[in-house]
Amino acid sequence: MVHRMSRPSSPDVASALLAHHSAFKAFLVSRVGNAADADDLLQNGLIKALQRADELKDGEKSVAWFYQILRNVIIDHARSRNATRRREDAWTADAITLADDADAERVLCGCFAHLLPSLKPTHAELLRRVDLEGRPVSATAIALGMTANNASVTLHRARAELRKKLQEFCGACADGACLDCNCDRSSAEK
Repeated sequence: MVHRMSRPSSPDVASALLAHHSAFKAFLVSRVGNAADADDLLQNGLIKALQRADELKDGEKSVAWFYQILRNVIIDHARSRNATRRREDAWTADAITLADDADAERVLCGCFAHLLPSLKPTHAELLRRVDLEGRPVSATAIALGMTANNASVTLHRARAELRKKLQEFCGACADGACLDCNCDRSSAEK
């Protein structure tokens, strides 16, 4: 006698899954970090499970089968968030480029380059590579053997140090962005 397992119906699958609702939600919260996203993902997972209930051959394995569906839902969620983040980063980069283009016609204070050698060597190199050459902080950090976080902090300090030196050297024209400088450039070359 051959014993065949019957396929569970959608209501049977739904009942089995709803019995484990709390465990599924805890699983999702531990993966995505917040209850609101976990609720949304659980709902999406339940919809997918009910749509695919006919794929389940053994009703006793519905919980394990659903955990796999939840893992796939988490992956889809992460991919969606990463895609959104990439779009937002691209938009931010475009906005910065447009802002930079608006300032492109203004002339950077010539004192900037003359004061760089008076800074700490690491500060001067970071400013030269990032601010003058437009290299990314992360790439510059690697080139200088620093962590990206350390390079960002050091760059902030270097800009503050340069700002102070520009204010001492150029006076009032160094206020703001130090663009369209009108200080005596001949004194900068001394």
